[in-house]
Amino acid sequence: MSDIKRIGIIGAGLHGISALRRLSQNKDFKLKCFERNFDLGGIWLYTDQTKEDIYGRPITSPIYHNLRTVSPGPLMEIDDHPLDKYGLPCFMTHQQVLQYLNGIADDSDIRKFIKFNTEVKEVRPIDLSAKDTKWTITYGDIRYKKDIHTEEFDAVVVCNGNCSVPKYPDVENEEEFQGLLLHSMWYRRPENFVDMKVALLGCRYTGIDLSFELTKFAKKVYLCHKWTKAPTILPDNIIEKRSSFKRFTKSSIILENGEELDVDAVIYCTGYVQEFKFLPEGIVKIGKNGDVSNFFKYIFPPEWRTLFFLGLPRQVSFFKMSDHEALFVRSVLENKAKLPNDEEMRKIIEYDGAIRRITCHNQFDWDEELSQYAGTFQPYPPVMKNMWAQYFQSWSNDYKNCKNITYKVLGHDSFSAE
Repeated sequence: MSDIKRIGIIGAGLHGISALRRLSQNKDFKLKCFERNFDLGGIWLYTDQTKEDIYGRPITSPIYHNLRTVSPGPLMEIDDHPLDKYGLPCFMTHQQVLQYLNGIADDSDIRKFIKFNTEVKEVRPIDLSAKDTKWTITYGDIRYKKDIHTEEFDAVVVCNGNCSVPKYPDVENEEEFQGLLLHSMWYRRPENFVDMKVALLGCRYTGIDLSFELTKFAKKVYLCHKWTKAPTILPDNIIEKRSSFKRFTKSSIILENGEELDVDAVIYCTGYVQEFKFLPEGIVKIGKNGDVSNFFKYIFPPEWRTLFFLGLPRQVSFFKMSDHEALFVRSVLENKAKLPNDEEMRKIIEYDGAIRRITCHNQFDWDEELSQYAGTFQPYPPVMKNMWAQYFQSWSNDYKNCKNITYKVLGHDSFSAE
């Protein structure tokens, strides 16, 4: 693998920036990154637009106007780039996250590798039977309809994110509903729901956060879900319904338990699906839980050691993890990683895909495993796991105030919300 030179990177969001930063540290690698937006940042490049941009391309950012991060600052930091270097708080607004990503990109001098306004149309292997196969990337400038180019690369790193294709529930008679119906991906501001009766479906971070801010403007807010209870304490002005949607009428939603809710608007907070339309069918396999099920450590298919993916586990949101994934990829490309043989790798993939799903709670084990294989970086220290447990407990106890905690950790005097 030591002869690899040309590496194509798809996407210049958090994961693309991590890949560019770490791979550019090897001066033998020649990098080219393809970013469909006009600037870097991925989903953190906020826009008030929904559905389509000025070129008719679908909007792929789910960021809403009042969003703040839900993970404590030390878990958001990338190695060598502490938040306090940029004067940023523990829980950042989306504007501050973008500021942080731009600071990392500028300090690392990686903008020169990025082709902006460029969409990847197709990625194809040269030789499907070779583990070290090269790949062609076909791409074009989105501003020009007939612009198209194809280049060959020794390796490809896919960093197109996992929050850009909305997942919709199957609800009967959806077309009959005459109110406002949208996925949370296209929610932007609570002021758009003044005096409305709103029902949200889904009770993870987005559903909780949106329901809290909607109560400031909406007449009623229903938070509907299939769990036995909400994962945090809800205020009295959020009406919890422990039942999913069954069917729509013209002006209401009927729940699985038979209850009917008269509503003006419905917001699906039902997550996202993995989609890689630019790759040949069969390279990426999706398991029953919606996660990619055929990659070693969720990073590369064992059939090829020249195709990599960053940021696939859905519930892993810490920025430091993206950096560690990039270091793992670099170690593999430099032929330094101590990987298991093919048989052992298949067993690990089966275990990770069918038995152990990587979530925010066990990602520390996953990070330690990547560190052991790569041999080039240290995993999260135990204090980080303890910090996450502390924050998750406070989140469960009191979501409204959990971002006001002050943390003391590892070389910092303190981190606080403001």
